Amino acid sequence: MANVLLVAYLLIVLALIVVILLQRSEGGALGIGGGGGGGLMTARGSANLLTRTTAILAVLFFASAIGLTILSELDRTTSSILDSAVQAEDGAAPSTVLDALNALQGDLPVPAPAASGDLPVPGAPAETPAAPGN
Repeated sequence: MANVLLVAYLLIVLALIVVILLQRSEGGALGIGGGGGGGLMTARGSANLLTRTTAILAVLFFASAIGLTILSELDRTTSSILDSAVQAEDGAAPSTVLDALNALQGDLPVPAPAASGDLPVPGAPAETPAAPGN
């Protein structure tokens, strides 16, 4: 269902872009359509058609965006580390985050201790005597 709505959303977006670019530009910016001379429709008729088409596509755009948002919220499954925490010995759920993490300690990967020859560890810096006062 979400894929169908997403494809419809993308088609609406493309149609909206095309319809907006076809509209006659008032300031001479990017408007492709409009032009002078005869055409299939009069300037006023095409403006009304393009305006209505833009309004319909805008409503469909917002409706499909809201629909996708609602669908994503309904399909969302949260898997929190605290949700997968092991029950305590007495069967009660952990009361704090630290209790839940301590219960999961066996499930969490623990890094292996570093071998003695892996990386050299620098010693403490040697203190240099202060220079005599000026």
